[in-house]
Amino acid sequence: MTSLLLIPLLTSIACYPVRNARLIGYVSLAGSIALAAAAFPVIAASLEQPLGASGGMFYMDALSGYVMAIVIFLSLASSGYSISYLKHELASGLTDLRGMRRYYSLFHFFVLTMLLVTMGNNLAVMWIAIEATTIVSALLIGLGFYKRPLAVEAAWKYIILCTVGITFALLGTFIAYYASTTAMGEGGTLNWTVLRAEAARLNPGTMKLAFIFVLVGYGTKAGLAPMHNWLPDAHSQAPSPISALLSGILLNTAFYGIMRFVSIVEPSTGGGFTGGLLITFGLISMGISAIFILVQDNYKRLLAYSSIEHMGIISLGAGIGGPVAIYGSLLHILNHAIAKPLMFFASGKLQSRFGSTRIESVSGVLTSMPLLGAVTLIGALSLSGTPPFNIFVSEFTVLKAAFDGGHWVTAGFFLLFVVMVFYGVLSGFGKMLFGPAVEPVGSGTHGQAHLAGGSVMSMSVMAVLAALVVVLGVTVPSFLDNAIKSCVVALGVK
Repeated sequence: MTSLLLIPLLTSIACYPVRNARLIGYVSLAGSIALAAAAFPVIAASLEQPLGASGGMFYMDALSGYVMAIVIFLSLASSGYSISYLKHELASGLTDLRGMRRYYSLFHFFVLTMLLVTMGNNLAVMWIAIEATTIVSALLIGLGFYKRPLAVEAAWKYIILCTVGITFALLGTFIAYYASTTAMGEGGTLNWTVLRAEAARLNPGTMKLAFIFVLVGYGTKAGLAPMHNWLPDAHSQAPSPISALLSGILLNTAFYGIMRFVSIVEPSTGGGFTGGLLITFGLISMGISAIFILVQDNYKRLLAYSSIEHMGIISLGAGIGGPVAIYGSLLHILNHAIAKPLMFFASGKLQSRFGSTRIESVSGVLTSMPLLGAVTLIGALSLSGTPPFNIFVSEFTVLKAAFDGGHWVTAGFFLLFVVMVFYGVLSGFGKMLFGPAVEPVGSGTHGQAHLAGGSVMSMSVMAVLAALVVVLGVTVPSFLDNAIKSCVVALGVK
């Protein structure tokens, strides 16, 4: 199990000395493929029964395997997309070979840190891994690649706010450890599996305080409002493949930490305390993001605020509780992790073609670039919650759980905010897709090559994601249904 960590580490090391701009991308892709092949049996085994290693320091159950599968799938997709993306950035003079080497090396180290989050049984190890994701992803956002003033500013804002937030999570971890020392008598523990077994004996007041710190800390990293301020800047300034990883994976790994703490705190405090906080932060996130989506004139920032909205929905499902709501929340993690990278990949194409991220500067995409326009339309319909696409299914599941549980006010606000987002997303991308065709800045020979032969792999990646958006909107395959149900059981939800 822990040997999986060696693959992204070795790939990261192998990418840096490569001095051929074309070869380095394929070394990266080969590493991602090797990781996926090696991880498949481990993930499959974790869905059947928990796996442990290193004397309990590392542990994988169904939830770990589920999140790890998303991490590996999207890292593979981003690795394939990055080849043509970086080729265009190099040809445009936006980066150089040294920048590409840094990018690919940091890319796989970023994957390593996210894998470590899913494997850590020790809460301190999980905290270290989540903090490491902050440092590495900040370098990818601006300090180690573009080095544009706005990108550097976004990276520093991200580091400062997330580091402050993660410090709160560390305090919450210390408080949980203190609670375990009081309950267990002979020294405490930081292993969450042991803490969950002893959860009923932990002091409720102490665990409430621990959860508040953890929720604020990891919630900052997960992009929950009102701790979300770093997210729009970071996601809009990062290279598109990194924006895809930030929205599709990084936010989910931070929320993974929150869900682990819920399984420890709930038996001690009761579900009303954790559920109430998660519902409150979920509704605030949905409301704030809906307002900003309506007034947004930058499509990458629109996508960033959309991520805040969808993390709010995930938090809402976790807060409502019960098998149906948790199932919907976990399904929404996957659905958002497919649709949002698709849209960030599309935004990378649009930005390189039109030379701008302003909505008013992009028009007639369906007419001038039918394939790109088609996958962008599918992604926009999904993110807006339009049936019969995948995000509608998980949103409807969470909404149904709210009504079934008697959360009428919560359900009312949920409906209001998703309607606002529906209009805001489709209005913004509708102008770009259906407006009159305009002459893009990349209309010359190089621009045509970028969207033609040079982008076959990236367009193939986007086509696969678009197909998954459609398929998961029609049916949830039995293997996926069983995997999510196993995750619900792993969280102790009955």
